Amino acid sequence: MIVLVGSEKGGVGKSTIAAHVAVRLSMTGKPTILIDADPQATSWAWAQARNKYKPDSLRVETTKMTGDIRPGIKDLAASYGHIVVDCGGADSVALRSGMMIAHRLIIPSKVARRDLETLKHVSTLVHTANEKRESEGQSQLLARVVFNMTRALPNFWTRIEGAKKVVESLGLGVCPYPIVERVSYDDTQYQGGTVFDDKTDQKAIDEMERVLKSLLRKENTE
Repeated sequence: MIVLVGSEKGGVGKSTIAAHVAVRLSMTGKPTILIDADPQATSWAWAQARNKYKPDSLRVETTKMTGDIRPGIKDLAASYGHIVVDCGGADSVALRSGMMIAHRLIIPSKVARRDLETLKHVSTLVHTANEKRESEGQSQLLARVVFNMTRALPNFWTRIEGAKKVVESLGLGVCPYPIVERVSYDDTQYQGGTVFDDKTDQKAIDEMERVLKSLLRKENTE
């Protein structure tokens, strides 16, 4: 499976989610590689920290790519069962080319209006990519938005529901499970881990498990 994590907005947790996707997929027993296509190289730094501080943890190979990432992904596909790409927060060649080869596109977003505004162009990119894929006889790219850094407050659900309607009006799918802003996500990332490795915040583990199952399975159903 080739999973692309990207959007046009920075600071929405793309690299954190990409790391969790990579670790969770590696738990299936298939060789997994995380490609850092973001100039900030956050995922690359995470992987180096993982090698240093967590040598006995599940192995996630990492490499860097820029520009058209399709040739590089095709070369890696022969050796890896799962490929995860952290594309960063910009409309880039890597993001556009990744949309032409990935099976899934995960689009992290906050529920703030400014963040939702950026999804209009992302929706256009997905639509254009799927038109090209169809013309080339490829299956459709399954793109879904996941609301990240939300608050565990009852009245915040109103904002989430409103944001969901906005996203669906753009023709994008929405993960039914938001990700709550928890210190455990940041704390575990610091030394190359995830909540799956740390195993101290069960709420975060259960939450991320639900989210990733929803995002990675074929149909976006509850």
